Amino acid sequence: MVDEHKSIDADDGGYYSACMDKDQRTEPTDASISSERNDSRGSRAIRICIITTIGKSIQILYEGRLEYFVAHGFDVTAACASSELDDAIRARGARFQAFPLTRAVMPFGDLRALVQMVRFFRREKFEVVEVATPKAALVGSIAAWFAMCPCVVHIAHGLAYEGKRGLLNFILRMSVRVPCRLAHITFAVSESVRREIIGNGLGRAEGIRVIGAGSANGINISRFSPEQRAEGRAIRDTHRIPPDAVVIGFIGRLVRDKGVEELAEAFRGLRREFPQAILLLVGDYEHRDKPSQACVDFFATDSGVRAVGWQNTVIPFLAAMDIFVLPTYREGLPGVLLEAAAMGLPTITTNATGARDAMVDGVTGLRVPIGDASALREAISRLVRDSMLRESMGRTGREWVCANFEQSKVWNQWTEEYRKLARGA
Repeated sequence: MVDEHKSIDADDGGYYSACMDKDQRTEPTDASISSERNDSRGSRAIRICIITTIGKSIQILYEGRLEYFVAHGFDVTAACASSELDDAIRARGARFQAFPLTRAVMPFGDLRALVQMVRFFRREKFEVVEVATPKAALVGSIAAWFAMCPCVVHIAHGLAYEGKRGLLNFILRMSVRVPCRLAHITFAVSESVRREIIGNGLGRAEGIRVIGAGSANGINISRFSPEQRAEGRAIRDTHRIPPDAVVIGFIGRLVRDKGVEELAEAFRGLRREFPQAILLLVGDYEHRDKPSQACVDFFATDSGVRAVGWQNTVIPFLAAMDIFVLPTYREGLPGVLLEAAAMGLPTITTNATGARDAMVDGVTGLRVPIGDASALREAISRLVRDSMLRESMGRTGREWVCANFEQSKVWNQWTEEYRKLARGA
């Protein structure tokens, strides 16, 4: 995972911050030219098209992964809505194709995108088409089905319908059900996502798998390493954090869905027991799903809170923390928990979908029920009191992430799966 502050909305896989809102071009602007690229072994490269709704998903969910695929025998086309990121995507060695996709429900626009995709797939004859993020997965899987693509892969980065009601819940469920039914295989990024899809009747068990221990992109364990912990001293100095203070950290969107209301309540109680504790918040509020004004006011005025806003890099802030907390309501597989563990931090999270796969309860951290501020406070208190437990969990967490989510290992698992799929197409 990239150490830049995550900027994908939860509907697109559970990452941090607001998505861009750009005008979309209505016609494909960079039609890929069919060619026979060769891999380093001289054999013909496998032609794959990766589709997401917006460019920021390509830049974050596939950071490093596009380049790895290109270097290991794949001719990659990345497709999404046009934005200011178009050239940056091309610069990564992939072809780029724009479609008039939006995250909002736009019947006529979505139909136009569908028709363009069908024509594009029929012309390009990709061996593998990968669809990911709700709108792109829905429209892309239908288009690939009409175009009779030989192998369609659906990536379930998360379950955007969780916590939604009414028509929106129905539409978001369809964005999972339809790709699961039309794709040849669905890869879930975590076992709990897989189980939820099957349990909710949105896909068949035999058609949904998890590659390795989960994750579509792995963790760069060299960048996220305890060796970086020295960088935390400057952060502590800058934000007036005493050297002996225990720092509880949070990185993410400051929204209800991430459990920030419970975090505020838990920290308020914790301060009565540990007045020297510090809460370090890295992230911004969003208009949608913003917490209560009382929560916002507490974070702004409490002397124990350091709210530093959005940051380009999170490694120095992780290095300044002693405990990492993510009291989320839902995830796909929260990379920030894995990054924190790779840095040697004990983690606290909930039993939410996806979150429970990103730690080992009682071994690499502690797990609490969703929405339970009291349990959250007790879990934080336990780790604040016990420095040896923090050290033990942090060390074990690092070992667990290295064994299961090391980035090149994850990428290799995915390329091997795709080679098998392409051969069988």
